[in-house]
Amino acid sequence: MHTFERKVLKFIEEYSLLAPRSVVLVAFSGGPDSTALAETLYRLRPLLDIELVLFHLNHGLRGKESERDEAFCLQWAQEHSLPIIVERSNVISFHKSSGLSLEEAARTIRYNLLEEYAKRYGASSVALGHTLDDQAETVLMNIIRGTGLSGLCGMKVKDDLYVRPLLGVWRSEVRKFLEEEGISFVEDSSNFDPAFLRNRIRHRILPLLQEVNPRVLEALVRLSLNVQEFMQSEEDIELSLTKENGTTGVSLDDLILLPPGKRSWAIRKFLKEARGTLWDVTRSQVKDVLRLVEQRKGEVVLPGKVRVFVREGYLWALLSPLPLVDMPYWSFSLDFPGKYAFSDLGITLEARFEPPSCSHQECWQTMLDFEKCSPPFVLRNFREGDRIVWEGGNRKLKEFFEKWGIPREWRKALPILCDANKILWVPGLALDERVRVQENSKRVLHVSVWRYKG
Repeated sequence: MHTFERKVLKFIEEYSLLAPRSVVLVAFSGGPDSTALAETLYRLRPLLDIELVLFHLNHGLRGKESERDEAFCLQWAQEHSLPIIVERSNVISFHKSSGLSLEEAARTIRYNLLEEYAKRYGASSVALGHTLDDQAETVLMNIIRGTGLSGLCGMKVKDDLYVRPLLGVWRSEVRKFLEEEGISFVEDSSNFDPAFLRNRIRHRILPLLQEVNPRVLEALVRLSLNVQEFMQSEEDIELSLTKENGTTGVSLDDLILLPPGKRSWAIRKFLKEARGTLWDVTRSQVKDVLRLVEQRKGEVVLPGKVRVFVREGYLWALLSPLPLVDMPYWSFSLDFPGKYAFSDLGITLEARFEPPSCSHQECWQTMLDFEKCSPPFVLRNFREGDRIVWEGGNRKLKEFFEKWGIPREWRKALPILCDANKILWVPGLALDERVRVQENSKRVLHVSVWRYKG
């Protein structure tokens, strides 16, 4: 066994990263770090008693080079007789529609797909190829951007589903292992693009710091470990969260009762639960949210079009992928059966005559009696005067919005499925009784709506 493999094995066992008889999904780009990770886990499979599934995402950002990377990963998987999932995604489109930076948009798509396939393949963990160098760069990058203690923690060895088996080795050790074992890999030219902050840190700033302190990488890693130990004491903050209508809420009273020094930690915990990440939330923005809590009123908008506001004694966060909310009216023609991805609306809609197999989280489904519908079909937003047949009466949709507690400013953001004459379905809320499926229905249209992932 190579020294590198032995060191990684010891690290995995020390932190109990991979459970025996489990499936591990490996994020595999074909670069040196992920190739070393995949090769090492492949060789350690019998000892660890694990099964491997590889995942490669072609971001489509580097033209022929992206195609080369995908081909390399497919060939590598074939040579090692390992299953591999290859996905392609339009990162540019998601970057523009989400308001996220290109780097964060790619990261969001990548992690969403990793979690989706981990669930689909029954993987208990997702292995990522980050090294100690990546940890040092992450800590320094957070310092440069401006960060609190959580940013100084850097990356965790084990973070829920994600594990980092190489977070105990340096990049130089990875290269040495690959060279000595004659293992090929591909180089990503974007890793040298100075447009990305991480690359400027890696190739310009760190070399200058190493002239002052040749062991600056080790110092940054020690800093992250020290802060992680301190932060462990802050994880005892318990929040009782409320989820409804796509929002996450927490009682203002619960936040106010916390000691002042812990409120910001509670806000960060709340925002991470609501947004899924704190990657681009600044200390100033956390303070803005704290001010809402103290004043018990107001609203702020965070990166990624997340609205945080106070309403009826609660602090709410709404992840709003619906940039058309401010438009007076919008509509899209539909031809069923068919599938439509609305990146601007943040949803995908599919209608078919066979039962759906929707495995997406937050997936709304309904069935329509097709012969009682009057094509053409349209997906549009709310209009004043809209009505729907519900509980035996022809009622104003506005009344139901008020009954369901849907704020006025959200109503034009909700997608509504209609035919030529009437509203058919408000996803997740109501189905018009005139098109409800009965025992004598001959043609049933199955409609599903889920969050658009790019």
